[in-house]
Amino acid sequence: MYGASVMTGGALLSEAQFGRLKMILGERDPALSASIGKAMQARGVRQLQHCTEAENLFSTLDNEIVDVLIYDYDLLGNDFADVMQRIRRKGRGKNPFVIIVAMVSNAEPETVSRLIGAGVDDLVRKPFSIDRLFESVGTLSHERKPFFVSYNYVGPTRRTGHRALEPASQIIHVPNTARSRAIEGISDEELTKMVDRAIKGLDEKQLESCGIEIDMLATRVSQNLGSEVTQEDLQDVRGSLFRIEAVADDLRKRSKGTPFERISELATMVIAMTQRILRAQNPASSIEVQLMVKLAAAIKRALSVERHSVDVMREITSMITNFTKSH
Repeated sequence: MYGASVMTGGALLSEAQFGRLKMILGERDPALSASIGKAMQARGVRQLQHCTEAENLFSTLDNEIVDVLIYDYDLLGNDFADVMQRIRRKGRGKNPFVIIVAMVSNAEPETVSRLIGAGVDDLVRKPFSIDRLFESVGTLSHERKPFFVSYNYVGPTRRTGHRALEPASQIIHVPNTARSRAIEGISDEELTKMVDRAIKGLDEKQLESCGIEIDMLATRVSQNLGSEVTQEDLQDVRGSLFRIEAVADDLRKRSKGTPFERISELATMVIAMTQRILRAQNPASSIEVQLMVKLAAAIKRALSVERHSVDVMREITSMITNFTKSH
C-alpha cells in the first residue's frame, strides 16, 4: 500500500459515514494543516484534533479511542518510530490499533524503511492531493492488514511477495474502529468492549514475544560457546546476555498481575543466570548456559503452545530445584 493510490473508485467512500470518526492530525505547516482540516470537514469528518507535539498527541490518545492518526514524519524525525511503536504497544493511548497514516517529504529508502518499522498503515509522500490522503483513510476504514507481533515490532503485517512469511502464530486480527464507527454503526460502548478484548490478546502476544526472543538469544549464546570460541564470539555472547537480561526484565514486569504471573519468577531466574554467566571466567563450560537454554525453551512453551499446561511448570520447578541442590 505504501506510496501508491489505494482506491478503485469513489464507491467505497460513498458507503461510509465519517461524522462519528475520531481523527488526529499532526502537520507542521499551519496552512497545510488548515487545508487538510477543511477538506476532511467537507468530506464529513466532524471530530478532528490538531496535535503537533508528542506529549500533546499522547494526552489526546489517552482521552478517548481515536480511529485515525495522520502525522507528519518531520514533526518527530528520528523519534517517529519510537513514538508510534509506543502507541502500538499500548504504552500510551486507548487504541493501539488506531489507523496510522504517515506524511513524509523525504522518500529515501532509509526513511521509508523506518516508517514501515514504526508500524504505520500507509505513508503518503508530499506534495500530495487531499484526495490521495482521503482515499487512504477511506480504504483503510474498510479493510486493513492484520498485525504481526514480535519483541521488536507491533503493527500491520509486513508480508510481501518477496519477503519470508512472518510466523502465523505471531499474526493477530485486530479491530478496525474506523470501520466500526463509519460503516457498521457500532455503539461507542460496544466499540470500547471490542478494543479491550483485543488489547488482552495483544498483551498475551507481547508476553509470548518475550519468550520467543529469550529462547532465540539463549540458543545463540549456546551456539557461540562451542568448541572453538573466538573473541568475536565472546563479544556476541556478552551482547546477547545483556539483551536476554533486558527482555527478561521486561517479561517480569509485563507478567505481573496477569494469568502468567508465575512466569515473572522464572524471568527473575533467567536474569540471575545471565549475571552468573557474565561473571564466569570460562562461560564456555558453564552449566548455567545449559540451564538457561532449557529454562528459556520452557518459558517459550509456557507462554505459547502449552500456556495452560501444568507439566511445563513442573518441569521448570524440577529443573531449578535440581540445579540449586548441586550449586
